[in-house]
Amino acid sequence: MTVPNALVVGANGGMGLSVTRALVNASYRVGATVSRPEAVPAFREDCPGCAIVEVADLADADLLKAQVERLVDFMGSLDAVVICAAVAPFAPAETTSFDVFRRTMEINCLSNLAVYQACLPALRKTHGRIILTGSWSGVVATPVMASYVASKFALEGLADVLRQEAGAWNVDVVLIQPGSLDTQMMRRSQASLAQVISELPDEEAALYGNLYRQMKYRADEGLTNANYTSPETVAEIVVEALRAEKPETRYQVGTDAEYMCQLARTKSDREIDSLILDLYRTAPLESGS
Repeated sequence: MTVPNALVVGANGGMGLSVTRALVNASYRVGATVSRPEAVPAFREDCPGCAIVEVADLADADLLKAQVERLVDFMGSLDAVVICAAVAPFAPAETTSFDVFRRTMEINCLSNLAVYQACLPALRKTHGRIILTGSWSGVVATPVMASYVASKFALEGLADVLRQEAGAWNVDVVLIQPGSLDTQMMRRSQASLAQVISELPDEEAALYGNLYRQMKYRADEGLTNANYTSPETVAEIVVEALRAEKPETRYQVGTDAEYMCQLARTKSDREIDSLILDLYRTAPLESGS
């Protein structure tokens, strides 16, 4: 029996590392990209079963496409692709810099298109499968995360187009919608949010300080109450989606993701706005000060 080949993009993050391990354990021959050169030694130690590890810059779609094309050539054939990487800057729309917005869109959305274009010719030959990582933030917006929410909404639409087009060659495009994940990146994000709050300019603090603090309270509350989903759980769903005879188009992972995606299907925009903002308003303001 031929060993299936899989490529994991963004493999050194919490989710990417768990997905890579799960695929190796599921007897895939795995190629992987990591975000920076200094991550390579630790990744090789954590995932010694990887066939090849390359550094890839998800913030440069043109370069990324060329890098992934070389990886595909090395692999020889390709049965599965999983894209895991994302960034989540904190800032309201009014104060989000254009540079931050562009970079977030590039990493969280445009990079997915670059990988898809690089891999589709190989996936077409094997009737393979590509899995993108979305978020419930792609169906329900929250304040103070303008660039992240916009990028995940954009990815939702892109995934639909890719699925419609790639289906002509029996290439499945699947979107995973995780909830909040208990990863080092998430913990770093929460620490960075605390720093952002402490360094807010006076005008921004007066306008948005309460929203920032309420958001931090809810994030801390979720982690303290063990409401976050483990990356291993997401990895299990990824393997399930790759092995299914006919995969779902979307997989919600985590109770918060299931709840929010249900809201998007059953509530009006105004009702969702009220629910989200009420959730923030009920957080104690003193928690983040």
